[in-house]
Amino acid sequence: ATAAAAAGKEPSTRRMLGANSSGSVAGGNWSGTTPTCVSDVVPSTCEDVTIASLGDYGWMISRLLYGPSERAAISVLGPASLVVNRLQLQFAKDFLRIACVDANLTGSLSPTEAKLFDIPSGPCEILWMSGTTSTGGAGWQLTYTSQANAHDGGSTTTESDTTDDDDEVYGKPWTWHNYMRANASAWVMLVVMLLVVAATYYLQRTWDTRQNRLQHRSEITKQGHAFSVEIVKHFLPTAKTQAQQFRGMMKKMETISISYTKLGLELPSGKVVLQDITGKFEAENMCAILGPSGAGKTTFMNVLCGRATYGKMSGTVSINGCAADMNDFKSVMGFVPQDDIVFEDLTVREQIQFSARLRNDVRLSARRIGQITDDVLSILQMDHIQNVVVGGVEKRGISGGQRKRVNIGLEVAAQPTILFLDEPTSGLDSTSSLAVAMSLKRLCALGMTSVMVIHQPRYSLFTLFDEVLLLGPGGRTVYLGSSLGVKGYFESVGFEMPKDENPADWFMDVMSGEQKNNSDPDFKPAKLFDMWVKRGESRVAAPSGNLQPSRMGSDLDEVFKQALEEVWDVVDINRDGRMQQEELLALLVQCLQQVVSDDAVVRDLMERMAGKNAEHVTKAQFTDYFMSLKETIAHDVLMVQDEESHSDDDASAASSDSSDGEYDSNEEERFYRRKSMTGLDRQVPGLCRQTQILLVRRMVQWWRMSEQRVPFLGALIVAALFFACLDRWWVPLALWSVRPLLFTHTTLALLLSIFCLHVFGSNQPLFWRERQRGISVLGTFIARVLINALDVILQTFVFTTVYFIVRQPRIPYAHWMWPMILTAFAAAGWGYLVSTLVPERHGPFMVTLVVFVTCGLIANPDKLDKFLHGGFMEYVVDLTSITSWSNAMSFCRAKETLHLHLTDPVDIAEYAFQEDLYTRRDWGFGPCSTPPYAITLIGVLLLLASFTGLWFRNRDKHV
Repeated sequence: ATAAAAAGKEPSTRRMLGANSSGSVAGGNWSGTTPTCVSDVVPSTCEDVTIASLGDYGWMISRLLYGPSERAAISVLGPASLVVNRLQLQFAKDFLRIACVDANLTGSLSPTEAKLFDIPSGPCEILWMSGTTSTGGAGWQLTYTSQANAHDGGSTTTESDTTDDDDEVYGKPWTWHNYMRANASAWVMLVVMLLVVAATYYLQRTWDTRQNRLQHRSEITKQGHAFSVEIVKHFLPTAKTQAQQFRGMMKKMETISISYTKLGLELPSGKVVLQDITGKFEAENMCAILGPSGAGKTTFMNVLCGRATYGKMSGTVSINGCAADMNDFKSVMGFVPQDDIVFEDLTVREQIQFSARLRNDVRLSARRIGQITDDVLSILQMDHIQNVVVGGVEKRGISGGQRKRVNIGLEVAAQPTILFLDEPTSGLDSTSSLAVAMSLKRLCALGMTSVMVIHQPRYSLFTLFDEVLLLGPGGRTVYLGSSLGVKGYFESVGFEMPKDENPADWFMDVMSGEQKNNSDPDFKPAKLFDMWVKRGESRVAAPSGNLQPSRMGSDLDEVFKQALEEVWDVVDINRDGRMQQEELLALLVQCLQQVVSDDAVVRDLMERMAGKNAEHVTKAQFTDYFMSLKETIAHDVLMVQDEESHSDDDASAASSDSSDGEYDSNEEERFYRRKSMTGLDRQVPGLCRQTQILLVRRMVQWWRMSEQRVPFLGALIVAALFFACLDRWWVPLALWSVRPLLFTHTTLALLLSIFCLHVFGSNQPLFWRERQRGISVLGTFIARVLINALDVILQTFVFTTVYFIVRQPRIPYAHWMWPMILTAFAAAGWGYLVSTLVPERHGPFMVTLVVFVTCGLIANPDKLDKFLHGGFMEYVVDLTSITSWSNAMSFCRAKETLHLHLTDPVDIAEYAFQEDLYTRRDWGFGPCSTPPYAITLIGVLLLLASFTGLWFRNRDKHV
């Protein structure tokens, strides 16, 4: 009271302060007297001091509050009990904080005094009031409160500012202006994310527009060719023309014939499923492998391709007469699996287009790739559905037969020199099967050799095959040769085909033992092997007088040319020796008996005959164009120009290859040297180019996955709202406390890790298929992770922003967001890793268990304190527990921003505990700078582990 009077201040009841009944202050060395200087009682080295319940005992306060500590506290539970413990305190009832110290009792704070406690300088008020202590005796408590103006725009927040108040926003009255200003960073991020989504939407629309334009162009090309054929038929009904012409796919520079000697396979169990298969498939032939179930048809083809790694292979395979490993010809070899393994979220055209870009020669132009895509769509009769999403079981798209054709088209788009197909007609009706076989037959005219396993074909389809290999039960040869010679061979060994029987079905009955042999009453299917061996010939030729079906017939060139010259006289109406676009349009109307409404078709025909931007067509150009219609490959003016430019690139590349040393005298080395110079070892796109293509493909898929993304976004929003309401209203905790953040961070990590399981867990057969075709594993990994990062960022932003806006944690949004982003990055790594190591059906359970243990249980502050004392467990926690680091990061951000001055003893103890816990680990960057590096390290290690798992896991899977 004396000091207050001396300072010229009136006593106030703003703060309760205790004094004894006599008005004097009881205290140890100062018993019975009033301290003349506050600094004698509270040393200036203590930043935050609490004095409580000192009673009438002579405590030596100046000795108790010693040392350069950040904070100190004194608690008296009884007359003889005093506890001073910075980490774990027991407190009495009445606590007050010394907010500022007026060392010389002048009534105001000097700048030096204010700086010690981070309090504005200005007048101080000494408040005294009588009262009693919690121990029942008289005593004193004191505090100083500053009367200086509050901080305007400052970042310091006292404990009274950290309590939630629905009528305030960061300590200011609640208005929309204050609310928007306080959350400005969050709204900016919202705008940025909306712009990103809008940009991806724009890119998707641009992509769709481009695909529609490509479809329109292919339709014009197809319609123009159809009109050309109609013109020929109108004037020359007997002339032979091609209903379809290849405009992108070209004749093979080098063909492949494949020979095999004593091929066999023994399973690990010791069972022999294939033995002593010897023969040859000639180049440019369509070959079939038939036999009853269990005959080893697919096994034989897998051994032939070198893919039967599940057993011990024997025998030799030769390419063009030289022993070779089929893996050396991966770039020119295609394999169509029996199952329709395609991308369900891409259109038909996109499937073919991306396959063509990834597996064709890197020197091919974009226009040429587009023409190859058009050829595949046309020959497989898919051009009318080219922009339809394939779909799957849950979301219907194209039909099963069309899906089968897409499966074949993925390999045909790579322009393989040899193509293996595992039951390409299974699941198709006889008409569709015949159409597929006819398409493959036409591809053989380009120099492709096709070998396929086929099941119960109709006879008209059976006769399309140039060569047939029949396998009996046990995997041994029953017949090899012309498809037209099978019937004669079986009849020669004593079998007789019933009248009106389908020969193909009858062959299967003979091999299954369902037909009796007139020459051997005791016939059994196993005797067919001996019959073939006794024959002594490796191949049965076609019967004399029976020719294989002609691939393409044609009239005599001179007759055809003379007839076209006569047509020209009809076309050249004004007799100027040139055909204008109007004359061509009149010709089309005359031949088609209908009006041609699309001028683009007429323009396309003009350019095919005379070149790009041609205004007229000469007689020679007209004749040459229609003469080219009888060829398998288009040779119009536009195509010739493309071929010349592409040939120049090939010639320069071949020249550079051939200049590298002289030929070796060894025949096999000469063959491989020739292979590299021609078409058997193409220069496919490298890692960077493949990664670019895969990124584009993944982006297209990403946008079409929006329906799958919505449930996860909904779950994140609901979780964010729940935790924000829980932490703000239902079970409020201090804003600096990490305990509510533990659940928030763990929830985010769990949801994102589950979401990321699909990145490598789904469509695994597609990945295996592409890896076997030479697509880079690293490129696939980079493309999938980078595009999935869009989802990780989007979902983290949604979760974090919703929580931030509702909870109002009173720290900058960037400080709040950054730990969440790093948590999401590392949690995604757990999803990637689990998806590469365990089957897809077990992924959710495994990743939930891992995240719950490492992020939820281990990172709990009470348990974490027991682990961070060195030893093995600390290393485990450091390298696996994401949230133990993210919580430390959030605590440091709150500590730096809020500048807390706590009064509640429980808060003081908890704060001290968390401060010690989350600043204990330091890797040399500082306690508060280590967590970002640690989380980044965890994420990088998980990514490396995921890539390793992707590379080595299931390497024996062949599709």
